[in-house]
Amino acid sequence: MSKIKNILSDSLSFALLVLSLTALFSWFRTNHLWGNVYFEQILLNLGNGTIEPAKDIIRGYVLLCIIPAIVLSLLLATLINKNRYLILISVLSLSYCIYKIQLIPFLINQNTYSTLYEDEYANPENIDFYFPGKKRNIIVLYMESMETEYANPQLAGDNLLPNLSRLAKENISFDGYRQLQNQDYTIAGMITSFCSVPLRLTQNNNYTTYNNFMPGLICYPEILKENGYKTYFMKGATLDFTRTGMFFHDHGFDDVKGNAELKQAYGLSGPEYQGTSWGLNDRTLYSIAKERLREISRQPEPFLFILLTLDTHGPDVYLDKQCPARFNDSRDVIFCADKMMGGFIDWIKQQDFYQNTTIVILGDHTRTGKNDLYPQQKKRHIVNIIINPAENINFSASREWTSLDSAATILQAAGIGVPEGKFGLGRSLFSDTPTLRESMGNNLDIELTKRSALYDAFNTIERTFEPLYNPYPEWGRVINRITDIQNYASFSDVAFSTIWLDTLSMTLPQDINKKVSFDIWFKILFMANKHRTVEVFANKQKIAEWAFEDTVVQPIYKSVDIPAEIIGNDRKLLLEFRNDGLGHTPVGIGIGVQKFMLSQD
Repeated sequence: MSKIKNILSDSLSFALLVLSLTALFSWFRTNHLWGNVYFEQILLNLGNGTIEPAKDIIRGYVLLCIIPAIVLSLLLATLINKNRYLILISVLSLSYCIYKIQLIPFLINQNTYSTLYEDEYANPENIDFYFPGKKRNIIVLYMESMETEYANPQLAGDNLLPNLSRLAKENISFDGYRQLQNQDYTIAGMITSFCSVPLRLTQNNNYTTYNNFMPGLICYPEILKENGYKTYFMKGATLDFTRTGMFFHDHGFDDVKGNAELKQAYGLSGPEYQGTSWGLNDRTLYSIAKERLREISRQPEPFLFILLTLDTHGPDVYLDKQCPARFNDSRDVIFCADKMMGGFIDWIKQQDFYQNTTIVILGDHTRTGKNDLYPQQKKRHIVNIIINPAENINFSASREWTSLDSAATILQAAGIGVPEGKFGLGRSLFSDTPTLRESMGNNLDIELTKRSALYDAFNTIERTFEPLYNPYPEWGRVINRITDIQNYASFSDVAFSTIWLDTLSMTLPQDINKKVSFDIWFKILFMANKHRTVEVFANKQKIAEWAFEDTVVQPIYKSVDIPAEIIGNDRKLLLEFRNDGLGHTPVGIGIGVQKFMLSQD
């Protein structure tokens, strides 16, 4: 009995040692790649679909964290033959990690409520925006991790941003930017600048992780779309990473394209289009952007066009092959990014649409963590330049501001009236209203890290299964576009380039006097499940049951006949897909539909 206890004690202490050292090595690797990453950010990224598109990163953690932790644990267990010392090492390692990721402050803040939103949030739904008779086009160019300090020779060794420096001097640029705590990554920067709230972890039982992206939140592209703008977003990385595609689809964009969509649309199959491991290189993006701007500028409607660059995305930045190596380090990438942006702005200025177009250049956030070029520099600022704003714009360049203030500022730069300059938690830098950074100072970060009932409400959605019964166009028509499929889905997700749904409903084209054939191409998610079963119901009657093994080739094609008597004289058809798997956890909604078709013989 004593021997069994010893074996059990040794096993538990060894397992704890492996776990603690894995955590320690993982923190060191994360800090090396992205600087200080806090517990809330870890949870947000795990919950926002980071894992699937980031297999190479995960592989690096396995090779450089888990395996070394096991090897070192074996070595320590061999050299130190006392469990209490091994447990002490484990406790110290875990304690260090808990301290560095700020787990304790996170837990405290998750149980502390703030009234910041109730006091300061200006709901865009209730704002009476003024739009001029002739609406200006808006182009917003986000430069990945682009900081103004790159232009400081004392910090960077040279002015790495000669073009951006010139544009900032000749146009409008604001001093005094401050990065919000835990917002130094792209999806957080996007949400903050589009919606004037930070990306935070919420606790709401009515919100299912993958169903929508902050469905109760209104962002400025939605305001523009509601007022006649056509809206476009383009990036070189995948749309699946951190659910970027879902965010933009949910918040006002007509056309959203990432790595896969651009490759398919423009036939980009060669290695010459690849930049970093994250996706397409910026030269390719700028080339496509020129083509897209030529197309959309011919349309009568005003447009919002957003571009997010990628070459400067760490840790594996990409130096364009047409850019010379002046410094033989990462500064070459910054210098090259500046050159390409300068060339793109020059091209825009030569186009007919430029006269009625306001251009905004923004860093999406400061470089994540410490900047290797100036690691001791704590105050860092994103590039921000406004070119060709509306007339009669008054401003002071010296403001204390954050990305919360971008939305209201962009709208006013385009000549759109924003009462009191308020949008969400943001305040226009063209207004006299103090920003929250100016009125609250560092207390703003403290309040933003606390819980908020109003913020939780942004992530609340009342699920509805009321059938839509939109008209099906004609027999034999294949429905394969994302927006078209969603027209027939009561509730859906866009993830992994697929529409995840559990219902399709429609009104059929003509009198039904014989069976209807339903053809569908779809995916299913197995995760830990090796076997999955999908039941199909038509107007509440079961018409098929499909069983799958995890080795099935996807997308899966199935065809099933629907008897005419099930449909009835009203020609309404409700299809339901029920699975035995994950329910409404991440991408667990029924099946992932890529296309479907209804036909009659």
